[in-house]
Amino acid sequence: MEVKKSEFSFLEFLIEESSISRKPLDEKGKLSIDIMPYGIIDKSKNVFQLRLDVRVNESNDRFKSNIVAIGLFLFNEISDASSLPDYFLINAPAIMFPYIRSYISALTALSGMEAINLPLVRMANLAEKLKENITEVE
Repeated sequence: MEVKKSEFSFLEFLIEESSISRKPLDEKGKLSIDIMPYGIIDKSKNVFQLRLDVRVNESNDRFKSNIVAIGLFLFNEISDASSLPDYFLINAPAIMFPYIRSYISALTALSGMEAINLPLVRMANLAEKLKENITEVE
């Protein structure tokens, strides 16, 4: 059986900015997660850069976090950004988010209090927002 090379591959993940704020309160609050996606398609290099701005807040202000993460993806040629396939709009954020979850969990565990474990998030809900926030460069 011949193995076909993927049209889309994950190259790199990095945390560009990170901040957390914690208070030693006994009572846990409800977590809210806000994710703002941005993308840049570099057609000359066939690279897609995905930026996820992730804000996490606990309802009682016991925990706040702001993370800016960058993911780089390699892709085969595309005609234009208006006809982006799912791997740009859904798969790329879904690949990156577990790294962000893990980062927040590890960072908070090392802060001297219990770890904050973010729930799973359905990344398909970000597709339209991401599509509106993608720019192309040559």
